[in-house]
This record gives sequence, C-alpha cells and structure tokens, in this order.
Amino acid sequence: MNSLAKANAVKLLKDLYITSPEKLVLENIAGMNNLFIEERDLTGKEGELVYKEGCGVISIDSKIAEKGQKRFTTAHELGHYYNEIVPEQNKGRNEFYFSCSGEDIRSIYLKNPREANANDFAAELLMPEEWFKKFTMGKRFNKKLLADTAEYFNTSLSAAALRYAEIGNHPTAIIMSSEGKVKWKKINSYFPFQWIEQGQEVNNNSYAYEFYQDKPVPDEPETILADAWFLNDFKFKKDYFLYEQNIPMKRYNSVLTILWEE
Repeated sequence: MNSLAKANAVKLLKDLYITSPEKLVLENIAGMNNLFIEERDLTGKEGELVYKEGCGVISIDSKIAEKGQKRFTTAHELGHYYNEIVPEQNKGRNEFYFSCSGEDIRSIYLKNPREANANDFAAELLMPEEWFKKFTMGKRFNKKLLADTAEYFNTSLSAAALRYAEIGNHPTAIIMSSEGKVKWKKINSYFPFQWIEQGQEVNNNSYAYEFYQDKPVPDEPETILADAWFLNDFKFKKDYFLYEQNIPMKRYNSVLTILWEE
C-alpha cells in the first residue's frame, strides 16, 4: 500500500472526527469539497471525476449492480481528489479529469500508479487498518466472516477479501481470474504457498474452472487439493488440502477465488 495515499485517508478520517463506519458518509465528504456524485451510464469505464475551478462531478456507472462496489468506486474517485487534486491546487492548477475502468478499480497490478494509489486510499478510507483488525481479530476465517466484514464496512465482498489478505492474520490467498486465466493474486505472508503465474490457465481441478464451463459454482466453501492452484510452487506439498470459495463476477467473465487453511 502506498504510504502517502494511506496517510491521506487516515488524515481525512481524523480531521472529520469519523470514528466508525456508520459515520463515514461519502456524499458528505464529496459535498464539503464541492463535488457532486451522480450515477449514469458510462461506456468503457466505471468511474469518472471531472474537476474545474473549484468544483467537480464524480460519475459512477449505473450498470454496477452491487452497492458496495459503487461505494468503493466513489471512494476511488475521492482518492484521486485527495491524492492529486488537493496537492496540485496548491501549485495553481485548477482543471482535472480522471477516467477509471473496471480494471483500474479492481486490479492490484496496475501500471498507472495514480490508479493504484486511488485504490489504496479507498481501501484505507472504507476499511481503516485499525478498525479492520479490531473487527476481525479472534474470529474464525470463513465465508461468513468476509460477508459480515463487507456488511460492517459497507463495501464489496471482494474488497473485504482483498483487505483481509493484506492485513488479516489467517493464511489467505486471493486470486482473480478472467476468461479462464489468472489475472492477479494477493497472498498474505502466512499462507503456505506463494507462487501462481500470472496468465496461467485456471486448473480444471479447481471449482473456479466450473464457472468457465458454464456450470454451477458451489456457493459454500469446498476442500480442494493445493495442486489445483500451486502445482508449480517450489514449496508444493502433495495431498495438501485447502478451502476454496469462489465469487463469480459474470458481468466481467471473471471469478474471485479465496483460498485458506483450516
């Protein structure tokens, strides 16, 4: 996580005396900065920020169905404002435009640091590290914990899963695949395996593979051999079982896979 983007989110929460998720109203934060939030049909992107001469508009794609994802996208655009517009205003610049694709908002491997930093800001704003650890500490990791966490912080299940893989204390791996190939991964240091090649095809022994065969994907976690994902890891162990939970994302022909140890 970018330390400056994180610091900007921490400072904002502190300056506004926001001490719990229910007090975090993104519309209020936008309004105090003369930013208007709207939903409209965006083609080829999921978020947009247009800012000129002291006021601006944050546009969110109306085709996004999940409330939590809309909220994360809004926080992402606020990240552009606090990470980039506020510092540049001090230099006299007053015109800005940011166009953000779904890949910009959902991926963790981004060539454009501005988009990565906006995601880091959004994650820290919506799920501050201190609050997140306090909420999840001592609780058994499973699908229910992720669902409860997403509901508590009013964000998407995928964002909660990524945050857990980043700062949670249970061995966890998050894998995003699209069109049958691995796009990116987020594996915490506690997890027994670390190597998955970007671009590798989803193994037919995984439950995620069922999605790409137009078959039903189990709604509950299932045990699976590590072979299905980590066969090429130098620490690979034969007959080693993991839990696998998949979140289909049909709109993007993608699957978010969550793996963990018991």
